[in-house]
Amino acid sequence: MRTTRVARIDEDLPVVGQGTWHMGERPETRTREADALRLGVELGMTVIDTAEYYAAGRAELVVADALRDIRAQVFLVDKIFPHHPTLEGTRRAARAALRRTGAGYFDLLLIHWPTPLFRVHLMALSMIYAEGVARYIGVSNFDQAWLVRAGPGLPSDTPVTANQLPYNLGDRRLELEFLNELQARGILVMAYSPLGRGRLLRGRRLTVLSGVAREVGVTPSQVALAWTVRHPGVVAIPKAVDPSHVRDNAAAAEVVFTPEQLARLDAAFPVGVKPYQPDLPAWQSVFRWAYQWEERRMRRGPPVG
Repeated sequence: MRTTRVARIDEDLPVVGQGTWHMGERPETRTREADALRLGVELGMTVIDTAEYYAAGRAELVVADALRDIRAQVFLVDKIFPHHPTLEGTRRAARAALRRTGAGYFDLLLIHWPTPLFRVHLMALSMIYAEGVARYIGVSNFDQAWLVRAGPGLPSDTPVTANQLPYNLGDRRLELEFLNELQARGILVMAYSPLGRGRLLRGRRLTVLSGVAREVGVTPSQVALAWTVRHPGVVAIPKAVDPSHVRDNAAAAEVVFTPEQLARLDAAFPVGVKPYQPDLPAWQSVFRWAYQWEERRMRRGPPVG
């Protein structure tokens, strides 16, 4: 498995990790999902990303099942949802998330979205770091303006080390200066939705993906995933449950393109002109409502936390 390294996380990380969005939603698939994560770790995809928000904490229970006896092999990333209005509430949420994963500590703990209370959330994460509960802390869905504001909200010894952002062939907004800035500052880019939630595998542009895939000897989805991690300092976190899909994701890390193939992909999937901005409004009430909705949706099983 090919690896990458950034200045603020001074260790090698696989360029393809594993996401858990939509895992934990159905009790009958929990074992299969955990087994998929374990298979991914065996194949070198040792970064596992989850979140308090995913299935209202139940994705973290899937992670707990997967981490059984392999915790030391995994770089665990978790995200705290920004519906907690206080410092202590955010700290309690982080500790509840840790209990659900059964991991003992976070390798990387992120704020899931920016809100007007982001300084409260950052301070809570810095306290979690100081207590030894998280090895690194960072943010998710922070654009350039939010990231600039985040710096003064943290002590100098607990910098933002990672930013989790949407990035794929169909969404190249990061390439309008922001990606270069993150790389220059030594901040890890965690690319979510590297396949554009399936949109890349439909329509006329699939013809281009398929053509490159035939030349390289892989699938169109592997081309899209390999393209996402072509830059240093980028780790993609696709979600997969089917074992063959897990193996395809791992193999995509080794795909290498020719300059001509990259040029064809660039022409078919242009960068655009609009820089990245968070897709949701940064209002605390929106996130509070969203989490309550997610909890209601998941009430088929016992409460967690």
